[in-house]
Amino acid sequence: MAATIRLSDLAGIVLASGHSAAQGYAADQLGHYIALATGVTLKIIVEDAVIPECCFIVGDHPAIERIAPEIDVASLGDDGFWIRAKDRRVIIAGSKVRGAIYGAYTFLERHLGIKFLAPEVVHVPKGDPKFEIREFSMKEVPAFAYRAITYLEAMDPDFCPTQKINLSPFAEREKGGSYRFSPGKMTHTFYSLVPPDKYFKEHPEYFSLVNGERRQALGQLCLTNPDVVRIASETVIKWFEEEPDIITVGIVQNDWTGYCECENCRKVDRGNPARTLLQFCVLIASVVKDKFPGKFIHTIAYTYTENYPDDWHEQLPDNMIVVVCNMYPYRSNKPIDGDPMNAKYYKNLLGWLKISRHVFVWHYFVDFTHYLAPYPIWKTVAADLKQYRALGVEGVLLQAGIGLGLYQELQELKMWVFHKLLWDPDLDMNVLVHEFLKAYYGKAAPLVHKFIDSLMSIEDRPDVSLHLYVGLEGNHAKKDWVIQCQGWLEQALDAVKDDPATLERVEKVLLGLDYAYLYQPVEYEVLLGKVRPADLERRKQVLARFVVTTEKYKIRSHGEQVPISAFLDRQGFICKEHNVLAIAELAPLVYKMMESMLDKVKETMDEKHYFKENDFVIPALKRGFNPLELVGFMTSKRFAVYEPGVPDNWHRWLDVETTHKLLNPPVPNVRRSQLPALVLGMIKGLPGQKDELDE
Repeated sequence: MAATIRLSDLAGIVLASGHSAAQGYAADQLGHYIALATGVTLKIIVEDAVIPECCFIVGDHPAIERIAPEIDVASLGDDGFWIRAKDRRVIIAGSKVRGAIYGAYTFLERHLGIKFLAPEVVHVPKGDPKFEIREFSMKEVPAFAYRAITYLEAMDPDFCPTQKINLSPFAEREKGGSYRFSPGKMTHTFYSLVPPDKYFKEHPEYFSLVNGERRQALGQLCLTNPDVVRIASETVIKWFEEEPDIITVGIVQNDWTGYCECENCRKVDRGNPARTLLQFCVLIASVVKDKFPGKFIHTIAYTYTENYPDDWHEQLPDNMIVVVCNMYPYRSNKPIDGDPMNAKYYKNLLGWLKISRHVFVWHYFVDFTHYLAPYPIWKTVAADLKQYRALGVEGVLLQAGIGLGLYQELQELKMWVFHKLLWDPDLDMNVLVHEFLKAYYGKAAPLVHKFIDSLMSIEDRPDVSLHLYVGLEGNHAKKDWVIQCQGWLEQALDAVKDDPATLERVEKVLLGLDYAYLYQPVEYEVLLGKVRPADLERRKQVLARFVVTTEKYKIRSHGEQVPISAFLDRQGFICKEHNVLAIAELAPLVYKMMESMLDKVKETMDEKHYFKENDFVIPALKRGFNPLELVGFMTSKRFAVYEPGVPDNWHRWLDVETTHKLLNPPVPNVRRSQLPALVLGMIKGLPGQKDELDE
C-alpha cells in the first residue's frame, strides 16, 4: 500500500529566495484554498538551505535537484509542471513564469476537488483537516504551446491562470502573465501599416488596383511596391518600440477582398494572392529579426489567402507565424479529415505545416448569426483538437464572439470543457461535462444534464451540418425539440427557485432555448380579418421571459454586430394581431424590394445558380432589412440554401423557379399559406412604415 502524507503535518509551503512573483502567487493560492477546504493553515517559508522534513516545495527551488533528481524543471518549459508526493514532501515544480501556478491549481482540483468553474465561481468542497495525500508522481506539459478562447470573460486576469490559458491581453505578470500581443495589432492590419488617409492622395500606387482603379476604401495594399514594404516595416518597428513586451504583430489583410491586380502582383500571385502576402511577410520578418531577435510577425491564411501555395518549397523564416483559419462547416461528430466539406481546409493546413515552423489554428466554434442559440459542436471540436495535436499545430485559438454586452450559448460550460481540452485533448469530455454540471447547477443539474445529453446527441445525426453562419439551415434546432427542452429547464428553474445564484445560471441556459423558439419560422392564422401567429399566447410568454433575462444580464447583441433591440422590436411586432388587408396592401412594396435584391443575386450567380451571400446581404442592408433575418427567411422557404454541393461556405444556391412563385402571389386575396413571414418579421425599417398597421 502506498504511503501517505497527512496535510496537517506539513510545516508550510517553501519557496526559494529567488522565487518569482508568479511562484509566490502559486504558493499563496495553494495555501488559501487548502485553508478554505480543510481549515489547515500553511505558512509561506522562504528558505534555500534548511528545508523542513514535511512540507510543500513550490517552483524551481534549488533543493528539488537534490530531493527529487528525476524532476527536470528546465524540460517543463514556461507552462509545464511536475508534482511529486513522496517522503513526506509534496513538490510542485514549475518555471518562474506559469508552470508553478498551473501545478498548484491542478493539485487543488485533483486532490481536494476544488473546481474553478467560472470567473468568481469556485466550488470548494469541505475537506477533512486530517486529509492524507497518497504518494504519486505526475508530469504534464500542454498539448499546445499557445492556447486561448475568445470569450471576454475567459480573459479575466484571475480566471485565466486557473484555466491554463496563456494568450490574453489582460493577463497580469504576477499571476503568470501571457504571451503578449496587442489587440489592435493582431488582425486586419493593412490600413494600420500603411494608412490610406495619410498616403492615398499622393501615392495611390501604394494601394490595391481593382478592376483597373486604385482603391482607397475597401481595398488592400500593393504588396509588391517596395515603398509599401519599407513603410510597413517601419511601422512594425515602431509598434515593437511602443510595446516592447508584445511577442508578435500581425501582417494581415483587411477583412474584405479587393486584393491588388497590378501587373507585378499578378506575376507573383500566379492565381493565388497568398504568394504576394508571403513574399511581403518574409521581407518584413527579415527586418524584425535583425532589430528584435526573439520577436515574431504573423499572418493569417484567411479568405482569399487561405489556399496554401503548393509550389512554395522554402521554409518560412523562424520568426514568422502562419495562423490558419478553419473557415468551413463542421459535420456531425467528424474530425477535420473525416468529411468532404473540410477537405480543402485540411489540405491547406497540411500544406502550411510543410513550409512553416510555427503554425497556429484559428478555429471558429460559434454561430455568428445567433450567439444565443443551441450550437452542438462539442464532439467535433474535441476530435479536431486531437487531430491538431497529432499534426504538430503549435497553438490554437478558439473563436467565440468578442465584445461587451455578449452572452453566448452555454458559455460557462464551454469555457470549462474546452479550456481543459486545449491543455490535454485526451481528457474525457463526458466526464468534464458531468463534473461541471454537478458543481455548477446544484439541484438543477440532472435536468440541465438531460438537456445537454440531448443537445450533444444532435451531432450524431447525418442531416445536421453546422458552420459559422448557420442559422436554421443547420437542421439542428427543430421547434418540437426546443419546446421539449424548454420544459425540462422550466422544471429546473422550479428546483432551484430558493437558490438565487443557481437560479441565475439556469436562466442563462433557458435563454438560449427561448431565443431558438423565437427565431423559428412563424406560422400564421387568419381569424375575423386579423392575422396573428398561430402560437400567439405561448410566443408572448416566451418573449416576455426573454426580455426580462436579456435586460437582467445586460445582453446587447444576439449576433455579430446586430443589436438585440432590433430582434426584440421584430418579436414584439410579431406578437400582435394585424389587419390582414393592411398586410396585403403592403405586400407588393415588400416584394418589389425583394425582387430588386434577387435581381442583384441573379446578376452575380454562376451558371449553376450559386451566388455569394454578400451579393444578397449588401443590397438588403441598403434597403433597411436585417440581412440575418432575411437569410433565415430565404432558407425556410428553401429558395436560397446552403447545401453540400456548393463551392464553399460563402455560397448559396438560388432556386429561380421557387423564387418566382414566392414573389408573385395573388394579392390581395391572401391565404394563410401565402402570408409572408417576410412582411411581419422584417417590416421594421421600411420607408414611412408604422408599427401599428391597424391605424
